[in-house]
Amino acid sequence: MYLPDWIEKFKEPKTEIKLIKGIFYKYAVSYRYNNDKKRTDKISGHLLGKITELEGFVPSPKNILRENPAPILKVDIKMFGTYQLFISLLGKETVDSLLTLFDADIAQTLLTVGLMRFSHQCPLKRIPYYHAHDYCSQDWVKKGIDDKKITASLKFVGENRTILVDWMKSRLQNMDMNLTNFVMIDSTHIPTASEHLHINALGYNPGQNFDEQIRLMYIFSAQLKQPVYYRLINGNITDVKSMKKCVEELQAKNVVFIADKGFYSQKNTDMMKKNDLNYLIPIQRNNGLIDFDILKQANFKEAIKTYFTYQNRIIWYYAYQKKGQKLVTFIDEKLRVEEEKDYLLRIKTHPEEFTEEKFYKKITQFGTLTILHHLATETSPEAIYQAYKQRNEVEVMFDAYKNFLEADKTYMQNRYVMEGWLMANFIAILAYYGLYSRLQQNNLLSKYSPKDMIEIAKSISQAKINDTWQITEITKKNLDLFKKINIDYLI
Repeated sequence: MYLPDWIEKFKEPKTEIKLIKGIFYKYAVSYRYNNDKKRTDKISGHLLGKITELEGFVPSPKNILRENPAPILKVDIKMFGTYQLFISLLGKETVDSLLTLFDADIAQTLLTVGLMRFSHQCPLKRIPYYHAHDYCSQDWVKKGIDDKKITASLKFVGENRTILVDWMKSRLQNMDMNLTNFVMIDSTHIPTASEHLHINALGYNPGQNFDEQIRLMYIFSAQLKQPVYYRLINGNITDVKSMKKCVEELQAKNVVFIADKGFYSQKNTDMMKKNDLNYLIPIQRNNGLIDFDILKQANFKEAIKTYFTYQNRIIWYYAYQKKGQKLVTFIDEKLRVEEEKDYLLRIKTHPEEFTEEKFYKKITQFGTLTILHHLATETSPEAIYQAYKQRNEVEVMFDAYKNFLEADKTYMQNRYVMEGWLMANFIAILAYYGLYSRLQQNNLLSKYSPKDMIEIAKSISQAKINDTWQITEITKKNLDLFKKINIDYLI
């Protein structure tokens, strides 16, 4: 390419000048010998800058940063709100116990990742930035962290699952697992794009997704109102095959699997009984095991004579056995009236599907819930009903895991890093569930979601004033809001 005389002086070794749309640009070049062609090839590199006759060589800003990277800045205003919220929700005892699981750097890195997942739902590569700008850096990993340090720490955590399980056990040791506060068990599926985990596999899940996936089994405590255990499972292993191993590993008593309505089959119940597993399984109203005969009587309540109160609603029930299975059918009168009304209205709007003839065939089924159960100890129908209703709390956790943490897909390539990452997410879920429970207890869920509270907390900072860290101004409205859930920022 022809170059004008004025530009010749800008030619240097291992560079080249290109004319692009009337402007001269200077690029770095390198040379590599090509064995196939038996010659040296020139390889164009990154942009160094542009050249004009008036200004001469003008360096590219990106190249300036490449050659002279900016030093790590000392951040004197740090986010404090989510850090204080996080450690308050976990509680001092839990935080202290986590800090003693491994050596200081690894334990603090694990907690930092948990905090960043709770606060920002960020991927691993963004954690160093958030850590530097968060007040947690004054307490945890004070020298700073980078991607390599996080990965190495998570890998070490994942390689030591026995330590993690012992920690999970310690949280249950002082609990009296009686019939009304037993733990429940369930699982969720996480699609993965990794080719190196060796535990992902093609598998079916309720979402009709047949992508390669891993499975997470969780045990949830009704007493603590939060998860107490998790385990990573191969993507093509079923719940029943995994439950017994989970119960054995945690060594918890009265673990009860509370299924959804699609779980029941004779094969599943036989397998669970064979493995001495407790279960509560709601069954579809058209299942032949259900005995509706008593409800056909004009005054079935006089025949039943058994009921209890649940959330200011009267729940009638009758227990019986059929084909070797124990069942309880519950009748919610309020729900019964609502379902009858809904069906009759649909006769007018969808006559091809809803008819009066079908209505009278179904009339005994409206408002009913039938639960098939197998429990190691005698349990009242009221306790069975309450336990089943608590399944919704487990669903809240899985919804948080996939939607709040945005952990509905993983790209982790190493099994042990994945295990450590799951532990950090488990810690984040503990804090999330603590926040959810406090909002629920104070009747605030209709106004504020956990996500809302976290976003509000992000506005609370600490600034370094005269070499002393001081909390910045907080509106009275926000201060009062956090006080309602027992989070105090006036420290």
